Amino acid sequence: MNKTYPIGQNMYLIGIGFLGFISILSKDFILTRPQPWKEPFINLNPVLAYVSGIALILTAVCVMTHRFRRASLLIIINLILFLATSRHIINLWRDYINGFKSLVLISGALLILAELNPSSKNKKLILWTTLVSLFMFFATCAYAHFTLAVFVQELIPKFIPFRLFFTYFAGVCLFLGGLGFLLPKTQKLAALLSGIMITGWFFLLHIPRAFTEINVLSECIGVGESFSIAGICFMVYGILNVEKKQNL
Repeated sequence: MNKTYPIGQNMYLIGIGFLGFISILSKDFILTRPQPWKEPFINLNPVLAYVSGIALILTAVCVMTHRFRRASLLIIINLILFLATSRHIINLWRDYINGFKSLVLISGALLILAELNPSSKNKKLILWTTLVSLFMFFATCAYAHFTLAVFVQELIPKFIPFRLFFTYFAGVCLFLGGLGFLLPKTQKLAALLSGIMITGWFFLLHIPRAFTEINVLSECIGVGESFSIAGICFMVYGILNVEKKQNL
């Protein structure tokens, strides 16, 4: 396997484990910021948050240490599906960015699961599912960068100049990156450049905001999610790189 793949896998799992820790502190399953629980489920927290947060941490560690990997990945997939994606669906997918983000995070675990069985016939289907999920997430993020530019520029730390320009520039990069995931000739390049781009945002945007904003826990969600999504992009690049060499 290409060296980029294990790097991306570990980034994804570290991000997931970190988000599990933040879920415990937040007393809710905060991955992709789903709407608060409504009656009669509201009384499930904080116990559900503690159990699911600990489960994310333990399963991430298990996969990284090659223990109970299949079971651990299935737990991660189902936790995100039932505690995040389902809440976006119940909320009629109003928060479409975080809704698609939840599908991307599920795809990350599916990618690792598929790689545990290289001969699986579902491997290519899972890869394409991930590529489409990344496209939908990137496209909706790009749309937000243009339609909510004034709001988005306030998310950029003030030490970065020309924030409105970089808001639009990031929107263009997101759209082109998302489109690149769908075109076979550009998929590999899109995955690599997108991984580098989001890693850059992890250091330039999310880390500084986590240390400077008042709502630290809320900003830490962006830290974990950006690290995990960058890792997914690197995993996709590693898989595509191997497939291309095998077809030569």
